[in-house]
Amino acid sequence: MAPSALPKAVTEAQTAGKTILELTGDDDQKYYFEKPGSKDIERFIATATKGKATQAVRNLVIEKAISPTGEELANEFKENPGRMVALNSALQAAVGMNEDFTAKKL
Repeated sequence: MAPSALPKAVTEAQTAGKTILELTGDDDQKYYFEKPGSKDIERFIATATKGKATQAVRNLVIEKAISPTGEELANEFKENPGRMVALNSALQAAVGMNEDFTAKKL
């Protein structure tokens, strides 16, 4: 996608120095998020470990959303609730939370 075709909110976030992630769904729908930082992930883990995994997922996705906005995503999740989990997984993968490691006893 050419930079001129990006949503205005995305170009404004880039101008502000934010790292933007473009996530594309199976239906070619594009979602733009600010890349989560360490404080975002710490808050996510703290909320999830209190037994509030759904709230942790929702908060991360809604708070980092640029386009569509968090409010627009909240409405979309009413119709497609699984999309919230898929977007969360993609955001986690972007910061290394879904990496696999192999352990070997030495």
